[in-house]
Amino acid sequence: MFKIIKASDGTVLALTEDVTYIKKADNGCYILCPEPDASGISYAGTPYHLFGRKPLDDAESVILEPTDIGGWIMGAKAAIEDADEMNVDQAYRLTLLELNVSDTDDTENT
Repeated sequence: MFKIIKASDGTVLALTEDVTYIKKADNGCYILCPEPDASGISYAGTPYHLFGRKPLDDAESVILEPTDIGGWIMGAKAAIEDADEMNVDQAYRLTLLELNVSDTDDTENT
């Protein structure tokens, strides 16, 4: 897995499993190429210049950083589980309010 990071400010633009390396052909079109020959990458149809390589017109410069996505996935999973628990708790409390029932004591509510 690779992070695609803007060279200008360090913003993570995307994560990708497989990098599509490109270079500019003699006719001005971008073509696929092996990594050693690449001047840039293509992601979601947008060309990006690889920082430190031959310039690609006005393409934004990016840095590729290999990364282990496992930590990100586990963090997202934990956040989703927390949100689910909060949603269930809120739904429970709203139901109790609608029924005029209190979950804090056993006395009858009027």
